[in-house]
Amino acid sequence: MLDLENKALKQRLESLTQEQLIKRFQQEMFEREVARLRNVYQQQQQQQIQQQQQQTTGMHSRSNSRDLDSQFAILSIKHKEPTSNSGREPVSGPASHLK
Repeated sequence: MLDLENKALKQRLESLTQEQLIKRFQQEMFEREVARLRNVYQQQQQQQIQQQQQQTTGMHSRSNSRDLDSQFAILSIKHKEPTSNSGREPVSGPASHLK
């Protein structure tokens, strides 16, 4: 009778040992998966930060570009304004018509 109980206890011990190995293996897999997911999350966060910085930089450069465009337009308008020459053409070059 003790022999049967001994065999049953040995089988139970082997079964528990196998279960423990399986659980350790699962634990290692879960830890690796958690680390992988953390990496993915950090990469996504960095990408979002970079995209936000690029959008902010893009908005600034578009704003600066618009400012420059408006300044050029103002300069262009000022340059095209008629001078008070009472209808005469502006004089350019040597005074050849004064001979």
